[in-house]
Amino acid sequence: MIVGLLAMARHSQGAILAKTRAGDSSLPMPAHNFWTAVHRYLGLATLVFLAIAAVTGCVLCVRGPLDRALNPDLLRRAGPPIDAVAAVTAFQARTPGAQVISFPLHVGAGGTLQVTVAPKAGGDDQVFLDGDGRVIGSRATRAGWDRRHFVQGIYLLHYTLLGGTWGRWLMGVAALGWLIGAVVGLYLTLPARGPFWRNWLRAFAIRFKARLARVLLDLHQATGLWLLLPVLVLAWTSVSMNFFDEAFTPAVQAVSPARPSPFDDGARPAATSPGPPLGFAKAVDLATTRAHAQELAWRPAQAWVRPDLKLWGVAFTDSGVVNYSRLGPIAYVFDNAGDFVYEDNPYEDSAGRAVSRSLYPLHTGQMAGLAGRVFDFILGLVTFEQCVTGLYLWLKRRGPRIAAKRARAAV
Repeated sequence: MIVGLLAMARHSQGAILAKTRAGDSSLPMPAHNFWTAVHRYLGLATLVFLAIAAVTGCVLCVRGPLDRALNPDLLRRAGPPIDAVAAVTAFQARTPGAQVISFPLHVGAGGTLQVTVAPKAGGDDQVFLDGDGRVIGSRATRAGWDRRHFVQGIYLLHYTLLGGTWGRWLMGVAALGWLIGAVVGLYLTLPARGPFWRNWLRAFAIRFKARLARVLLDLHQATGLWLLLPVLVLAWTSVSMNFFDEAFTPAVQAVSPARPSPFDDGARPAATSPGPPLGFAKAVDLATTRAHAQELAWRPAQAWVRPDLKLWGVAFTDSGVVNYSRLGPIAYVFDNAGDFVYEDNPYEDSAGRAVSRSLYPLHTGQMAGLAGRVFDFILGLVTFEQCVTGLYLWLKRRGPRIAAKRARAAV
């Protein structure tokens, strides 16, 4: 449908071009020239940001193996799989002042248990445990270029340019320019004259025997067409996640609101129950019982707590390991007394909630598992290629374009 509408516009543009060649000087500048300028300057304005996002995105596609390679002393150990709840219980007994926030429930042989804790006075907020709950090491989830913090630094560079909220907004604007530029690029490839399909298919070809400038133009144009739909998805999810709280969530909630959640702003006050904490072991037992009662075949994958609300949650996935296949995990939430409070299930919530939960799996490729992550890596490479070829073509044509403008001005 989009191609059809653009083709109609392109046909109209062909008529304008024909009249212009016939000498009708009263006509405005042809649409092709205008949209070419839009595509060119959007590309130049977003080029640096897209190049950074593309390279860092490729790195993040392998963030797990990369982190393990950089920090084997934290993430690898000799020994059988860890009983996560038992290890956390032992850790809490040894360090009664530590506040555990979350941890995975299944750690394979040779791995350590990565536990998120509430930091003290700017200290480390990740600790790594062995099977007996002893601390192997720790680190802070902050940006850095040493081996401990390199992966987190790459992530924050990709998401916010290391600039916090302003950096996130800037990357969101760049993603919006990318989205518009991709659609304009599609329009520019449509033939002005028929036969439409036969002429348009030529835009998908790369003529490797041509001159370098022509090969790079073909490469820029053809790869943009081959991967147009996934690139549009990648750009749209980038815009949506970078403006998630400011624009995306209010818009989605207005159209298709999700079920009320205890985590919504103003939904419930902080809990003040004087009773003992529910504890992770009890929370996992309660969540597993509820999952069985609802005939959920998935396995518990992660346990977490919100100390400010005294709410305990357990997330379930098909593999028992935290992943974002399809729409990601299902979680059951309980209060400090062990009463069921909330079920975070995007598969049975509103369409708006499903769309919100689809953003991260779509953007990272995890929605389709390993194949999706590999394809996401390829998209990152193609995006970087588009930046390089686009810059080359602009530099190549800039001199002749300036000379032509001067010649027209002289006439």
